[in-house]
Amino acid sequence: MSAEEQIAQRIISSGSLGVKKTDLRKEFAEAEIDTILENMVTHGNVFIDKKGAAYYCWYKDHYFQSLLNSDPKFRLTYEAIKSLEQSFNRTSDGLAKTIESLANSIPNLSKLTIAENEPVVSEKIENDQLISLQFEQFKNEFDIAIANYSNSIGWVELSKIRNELCGMYNMSNEEFYRLVEQLTNKYQDKYELSTGGYEGLTVRGLLHGFVRCI
Repeated sequence: MSAEEQIAQRIISSGSLGVKKTDLRKEFAEAEIDTILENMVTHGNVFIDKKGAAYYCWYKDHYFQSLLNSDPKFRLTYEAIKSLEQSFNRTSDGLAKTIESLANSIPNLSKLTIAENEPVVSEKIENDQLISLQFEQFKNEFDIAIANYSNSIGWVELSKIRNELCGMYNMSNEEFYRLVEQLTNKYQDKYELSTGGYEGLTVRGLLHGFVRCI
């Protein structure tokens, strides 16, 4: 892992509290901190702001959360915009989901009709195929979300993906993380989890709230 990736991971793991610029200099004494941070700021991945008497560094989403926590007017404005956006997305996504469900149900209904008079084992095979189809559909949507929201080094918060997919498919948080756990266990060579964040999967006693495609 390069020095830039290590520093980026350190900033991400600090969450909305941020990390002091002076602490980064101490931890990565051999790295060109100012140059690396300037590059991250230029690409919009990191924000630097003064808090008290010190300068702090935040990952872009965590800086946004820091503003939400500290500025009531900013929070109220954001919540109003988010509510409007979610209302619009539910309308458009709900229509797309209905069309997709109808399209998928046609071949499945035909198969179920043929299998009505066959042994119970055939019904089990058919159910397994439907479960597999749902899992593969989740995998595709999960991959698309990673591609859409990942930062310059590929990381994205699981909570951001969860917000989108649960809103699109009326899925519970528990069901989302159950599928993520199955997905990352089945395709360990494709996905990498990282510690940090406010929610995610618990692996070996640590909360892993970030994911990227390898």
